[in-house]
Amino acid sequence: VGEEADGVAGGEESDREPLGINFVSEATRRTKFGERPDEVGNDQEIEDSSEIAVEVDAGFQMSGFDPDALLAEAKLHQRRTACTVLNKETGEYEFEPLWTTTPRTMGHLGVGVQLYFQFIKQMGAIFLVMTLISLPALSFNIMGSMVDDSSSVNNVFGRLSIANLGNCPASGCQSAEKLRDRCAFAFHLPVFLEREQDTCDLRVKDITQWLGLLDGLSILLFMSFGVYFVQRWIPRIVRETDEAQITPADYTIWIHQLPKVLCEDHEHYEEKLMDHFQGVLKSLKDPVDDDQAIYDVSLVREYNGAIMRFTSKGQHLQDQDNAQMLEAQARASGKEKVAAKLRKTIAKRDSKINCIERSLGKEAKITDENRGVCSAFVTFRHEQYKDKILNEYRFGRHALFRLCQPERLRFQGHMLKVVEACEPTDLYWENLDYNRWKRLMRKGVVFVLTFLVLVLCSIVIASVESVSNEPAETMQKTTWVIANASSSETDCLSFCGWDLFSSSSCVADGATSSTWAAERLFDATGTVAASTTQLDGTCSRRWRSIGCSSPGSNASWIGIEFSSEHAVRCMKVLQDGTSPAKELRLFACTSAPSTAAEGLASWIPFEHCQAMEIVSPKTDTYSGSLKVVADTSCATDPADYVALEVAEQAKIEAGSRPLSSPTLNCFCKQQAKKNLAGFITPPYDTPAEELCKEWSQETARAYGKVAGAALAVVILNEVLLGIYSFFIAWERLCTVTELAQSQLWKLFTSQFLNTGLLMVLVNASFKHYPDFLFFIKFFSIGEGSYHDLSSQWFTVVGTTLVLTIFLEIFNNIVPPVIISFVATPLKARFYRKTKVTQEALNAVYTLPEWNLPLRLAQSLNVIFCVVMYSGGMPILYIVGFLYCVAAYWMDKWSLLRASCRPPAYREDVVRMGVHMLPVAAFLHTLVAAWAFGNQVLFPSDWSVLKPLAESVFGITEDRYNEVVEAYRMGEMDGVTWDFCSARFLDFAREGAWLLMLIFLASCVYYMVYWLWVMLLKPFLNPLAFLANEGLRRLTKKFLKRCGCQRLLHFLWQSAENPTMPYEEAKMEMEAKGMTSSYRLADNVKYRAAYKALLHTAELVKQMTEKSIKSSAMAAAGTSEEKSEDDIVYEEETDRHYEI
Repeated sequence: VGEEADGVAGGEESDREPLGINFVSEATRRTKFGERPDEVGNDQEIEDSSEIAVEVDAGFQMSGFDPDALLAEAKLHQRRTACTVLNKETGEYEFEPLWTTTPRTMGHLGVGVQLYFQFIKQMGAIFLVMTLISLPALSFNIMGSMVDDSSSVNNVFGRLSIANLGNCPASGCQSAEKLRDRCAFAFHLPVFLEREQDTCDLRVKDITQWLGLLDGLSILLFMSFGVYFVQRWIPRIVRETDEAQITPADYTIWIHQLPKVLCEDHEHYEEKLMDHFQGVLKSLKDPVDDDQAIYDVSLVREYNGAIMRFTSKGQHLQDQDNAQMLEAQARASGKEKVAAKLRKTIAKRDSKINCIERSLGKEAKITDENRGVCSAFVTFRHEQYKDKILNEYRFGRHALFRLCQPERLRFQGHMLKVVEACEPTDLYWENLDYNRWKRLMRKGVVFVLTFLVLVLCSIVIASVESVSNEPAETMQKTTWVIANASSSETDCLSFCGWDLFSSSSCVADGATSSTWAAERLFDATGTVAASTTQLDGTCSRRWRSIGCSSPGSNASWIGIEFSSEHAVRCMKVLQDGTSPAKELRLFACTSAPSTAAEGLASWIPFEHCQAMEIVSPKTDTYSGSLKVVADTSCATDPADYVALEVAEQAKIEAGSRPLSSPTLNCFCKQQAKKNLAGFITPPYDTPAEELCKEWSQETARAYGKVAGAALAVVILNEVLLGIYSFFIAWERLCTVTELAQSQLWKLFTSQFLNTGLLMVLVNASFKHYPDFLFFIKFFSIGEGSYHDLSSQWFTVVGTTLVLTIFLEIFNNIVPPVIISFVATPLKARFYRKTKVTQEALNAVYTLPEWNLPLRLAQSLNVIFCVVMYSGGMPILYIVGFLYCVAAYWMDKWSLLRASCRPPAYREDVVRMGVHMLPVAAFLHTLVAAWAFGNQVLFPSDWSVLKPLAESVFGITEDRYNEVVEAYRMGEMDGVTWDFCSARFLDFAREGAWLLMLIFLASCVYYMVYWLWVMLLKPFLNPLAFLANEGLRRLTKKFLKRCGCQRLLHFLWQSAENPTMPYEEAKMEMEAKGMTSSYRLADNVKYRAAYKALLHTAELVKQMTEKSIKSSAMAAAGTSEEKSEDDIVYEEETDRHYEI
């Protein structure tokens, strides 16, 4: 028939309804729908299709339509498909109580859902314990005073990190030694006490080893939880849920490797398969003498992917039902214009349905019984029957052992693979018939596409995520001044020589002050002999400041003015040793002061020049190489704030580059701190605000960049969700759980890369990398200004990370609630007036699906980010705890009150996610040990594990000292291999030794794990199965001989205990809203596909009957008499096609 009527969609030629159930909507009961060609010009097609087209029932138009009844049925459908339980007394579906429903009582929604809520709940408890363990570290961070940033946001989060650990005296930690030896508490002693060496009872280096130990213990707790949850908790919950909840999978097996086509009686495939397993049960050592042992057999037929097209056709048919009823209602009400528009809609639906029918091709001409078989589900009347079959076929799970499968276990000579079935709602029927090798090829393609998408997204994120400060420009000035630091023990400054170098290591390579053209050398009294600037080592000539003869004077300085600007990175001085200065400070000045004596006497370098960091000479005479680095600190005491007049003068001196003035920058920071956010935002009314206008605008742009980087991550994560949904659907996976696992790792990988890793890599400084890694420059990786986890890193990048995590938390929790409780009800109220069929109205009132893999991926992303950076920012543990509390209750609320019943996810989804937790712990040890090894942030001595670290990381202490000194002096910069080796050796410090042991153990574990997974498991897994089977048999024999019947019964009770018959279990499942059958027609998700299958089968049946009738009448020489209904129908059809 299908070949003769080319262009008219065929159907399944069958004596019975396909797939064993009669699902017909209200509209289908009242109307018979047929196919119409989309080409009007073919008269034969129109004539044929008119005989099988829609016939509208006379009583339908108005009298049979009851909107209230449809609405009531739709609301009942909403309750029935939601996470409700049937009350047997009242006969109503009731929502479970929100507060008293525990994860254990949610097992009927699927063990995957139950495990997710248990994981979030227990993870919150773990974060709470880790918060308590890290309280000492958080307390010491809060009591510190090392962070002082112009941004109030940066200040808040910076002071909660280890960057704020410790306290320098009011005069500051003027040298690296004093910085490492700073006090642990933030309080200022009187000036006369600051000079004493024993005034600080507790120093930072005394507590770091204990803080590091606590951090190591907290991460051990986290790792232990992850291992325990995977190895113990999940198997226990699966076993308990299986015992407490009755599901179809308890009675059903899934059979693979079946013959596609039987040589004889293929149309009776189900009966033959049922007889086979009935015979297997009777052939056991402990035979089952039950002729009704098998309840049902459901075959997975070969549709060649046509189920998806049948689903699309069914959805169009449902829309067509609705349009037909609306059109009839409009005609009955006299609204001809509305009816005409609806007829156009009906014609368009007809055209789309015809296109789908043509795309089905041969699939529309094959009957269900004649299709090939891919696999099958066999449901037994008792659970122990299923267990006996699984035990008998246990060797068939491995391809090697299937070769030795006994003949009695084979079906029609074919070796079978029998496994426990998943739940019916866990199936993707449209993919069950897809070829296994083609699916593997698609997985490979999707993997490559996923990688390319990640690369593209990385480029996008990297372009907006560079939030670090711009690299400090080399200080080039014409005038340089050296002065006695205020913290020095003497007011006298006496030099025999002074030399400046452009090399950061003070190498005299021609770029020194002795070779630069100098205009003059001056001090507070006037011009000084130029020969004083040259080191001769004899002190035959010396210069002494006014402070040597007049103590208390502010004129203990000497400066040099060059003809052009020069960069100074290092200096050397030679003192005469009589009254040596312990600390010196260099100043870079845009211009030299006036030559007038009265102007020089009142000139103060700090007010006119940018100060460098204070340096300490190595001896009382020769200073050694002193590194010149700009001092970015700014006074925090209001008494020491820069005056407005001084700031105005600094801006004038800065000219066209006001932001380069350190004095002006310091003034603006102080004013912003004093007046909060109102100082930065316009209008700029006060003199101070007008003076700092450029600074405020630049600061606002920096804030916007931080917010934009965090927002871009959130938006891109949402875009990736849509892209990966398409990729995952194209993979053609068999079960919802497999799809959830694929979605989980893709979403988690992309979100964690965007949220937790890229920001760090973008702001890192990789100055040197191998040539084969040239492509990383396209990602802006390594183009930042941080080669270490410094105080500035935690203040700037760390703050941005925390803000991004907060945005992710908001985006994870709030939108699902809005969709469930706001968008869905509004959608139902808006569309229900245009839906007049039960199917269409049910679709509008169906609640949205709660997406387990998405929520688990988002939660893992937050957990990973929290754990990875919590070593340096322990406040993140509190963030993680609050997230778990909010996620638990909001997800529970959304699921139990505003979501449809989720698919029966297996435990594999949660196991896969929790299995990743040790990776988070490994990343924590890497980041935390790196931060704790920074001797500026976290000073501590070497531990006894230093020899082990030297052998593992391949660097000695001498080489370590050379590398550290090279970086300190500026001879090396950026992240290099030598720098990494040196920093890895810092893992052996007392503050990080436990983290180093965890790090090394994790490295060994993952090397062994991937060696097993990638190389050994495919070969050794069958041997491991044989060993386990042998041990099982020996244990049984031993227990029988010992008479341990109770223990034997306990270990293998599942195969012996009687269970509820499937008929009774089915009633209990349906009371809980579960799908109790493995047939396609019983799956709510595929009702549209089944509707299309019924429609196609009915279409072919009518065409066949018409063809036979026409042939018989032609042979008899008579013509067919048309009924009045046929005439009316043909006129209606002609009108539709004219439109």
